[in-house]
Amino acid sequence: MRVKYTYLIFIFILIFPVVVSGQQDPVVRKVKFKGNDSFSNKDLMNEISFTHGRWVTRKLLGRETSYYSEDAWDMNVRELKHFYQSQGFMHIKVHEPKVKFSRNRQRAKVTFVISEGDPVIIESVKFTGENPEINKELNDQAETRRSILEARKGERFQDNKIWNDRDRITRFMVEKGYAYAETEPEIRADTTRNNATVIWQLSPGPVSYFGEVTIEGNQRTPTNIVERQLAFNQGELYSRQKLNRSQQQVFQLGTFRVASVRARLSRDLHDTIPVHISITEAPQTSTRVGVGYGREDQFRTFIDFQVLNFTGGARRLNLFAKHSALEPYRFEATLTQPAAFSPNSTLALSPSVRRMKEPGFELFTYGANISLLQRISERVSGSFNIYYDNVNLDTTSVALFEDTDFLAKTYSKSGVATGLFYDSSSPRFDPTRGWMIAFNARANSLVFTGDYPFLKYQIEVKKYQPFFEIATLATKIKAGTVHSVGNNTAIPVEERFFSGGSRSVRGWARQQLGPTDSNGVPVGGKYLFEMSVEPRIKIVGPLSLVAFMDVGNVWQTFDDVEIGDIRFSAGGGIRFATPIGPVGADIARPIWDASSSWQFHINIGHAF
Repeated sequence: MRVKYTYLIFIFILIFPVVVSGQQDPVVRKVKFKGNDSFSNKDLMNEISFTHGRWVTRKLLGRETSYYSEDAWDMNVRELKHFYQSQGFMHIKVHEPKVKFSRNRQRAKVTFVISEGDPVIIESVKFTGENPEINKELNDQAETRRSILEARKGERFQDNKIWNDRDRITRFMVEKGYAYAETEPEIRADTTRNNATVIWQLSPGPVSYFGEVTIEGNQRTPTNIVERQLAFNQGELYSRQKLNRSQQQVFQLGTFRVASVRARLSRDLHDTIPVHISITEAPQTSTRVGVGYGREDQFRTFIDFQVLNFTGGARRLNLFAKHSALEPYRFEATLTQPAAFSPNSTLALSPSVRRMKEPGFELFTYGANISLLQRISERVSGSFNIYYDNVNLDTTSVALFEDTDFLAKTYSKSGVATGLFYDSSSPRFDPTRGWMIAFNARANSLVFTGDYPFLKYQIEVKKYQPFFEIATLATKIKAGTVHSVGNNTAIPVEERFFSGGSRSVRGWARQQLGPTDSNGVPVGGKYLFEMSVEPRIKIVGPLSLVAFMDVGNVWQTFDDVEIGDIRFSAGGGIRFATPIGPVGADIARPIWDASSSWQFHINIGHAF
């Protein structure tokens, strides 16, 4: 009898997992929507729990498998209804499920059939509260296009816009000195007539002013330097925007690890608000060391030694040394004075010595640069530079048919350079949205005496646009020109434009796109045009793939510039995300061109 029971238990153990497996709910293979006129399928998929059970979404995108059941269906219907109602569709209906099972009932295709109904429209927006002036100003705004509101009269009611408006209205009152301002919406909806009235209840509180400022934690940086970075004075009308700008400007001094500027609001609603600044200073000395490898610069290394509060104040000194195949050595000392003329200006003096070894030339140079960087706004900055360089050119490295007047072994350069930079891209090291626009101009030997007077201009525009859930479309356009002034006809070889390489037109090696001499030495040119299009697609975790097309060329004279001379290349690459930006490799080749050789590039960071 005991043996008989043992066999039964053994058979039960073998069969039980099969039975359990057979009772498992079917995997949701595909989800479709019908009747969703106001929202895309993607919008609705983001609001429900069901996910597509395809291999790609599970393996490459890391999504969990979802299973179909009556309970799961009911939950997803509730999620859909909640989303639609939050978007103003109060009469939303989700009809009986349409489910198509596979033959073994292990997979299911689910279709949501939706009747959206008419949305609720905002009939009016009103402001009421204890301050008639604020009420009137906002009521007047609500009737014009300059309103700060998102949920406006005549538009569809949406929950998220109401909550955004609550923050906007509160900030509006705070910037007028009402530090304790609060606001709450009252929604009066008529679902029969499908309209709603939004009534904002405003509680501004007392008008407030900046009070005493206390600073702690600054042991090396003088208190008066920190105070000069503040965007407000004691006794001024309170403004949260000025408070935030002050924190940014204090941190810009560059000597602090942490800088916190906070208003000490009181439960008693005092009209004078003290401000406390808490600072944690960075170590006075620090050293950064880097080692890497690139296809063009090969083995590279650098060391940067920094001294904060150099000779007192907020000055800092950086001693920098670098080695690579393109720069066999570079030594540079930079003395930086933050807040030189205003809280957002930085003045720097940088003497340097370096040797350059490019495919088109080799030279040794020493000189100095005085630069002024001015932060104009959160996204815009400008620069002004005065420079001097003494150049010792290896004339044997320059293309053979260069003008003999240009082949002076030693010459000097001095002049002024200016730049304007706009940056709305984010995130910083691997942007997925926004713009970057840079314009630079240089006047050599025109303001100061020197050899080879010329004017040089360059503009570069980059755009980052997300599409779908896993991709970014990056585009770049770059153009430049340099031309001599007066009787001079020559342009120093290092000031000419070259094209080709890992951050240029990638189907050519560094500086190899454009005119060369009979030995293949790049000549460079006075006119440059480049353009790139690069979709960047995330695969899984930190891994992503890119495909790209680069076009461009360099011309020696304006008469040489022809659209038919623009060269094309295409390729692809792989990227691995790191805290300091992506590391990757690209492979590319020319297309529609007599040249067909492949180029391989390794770099830290994107090509643009």
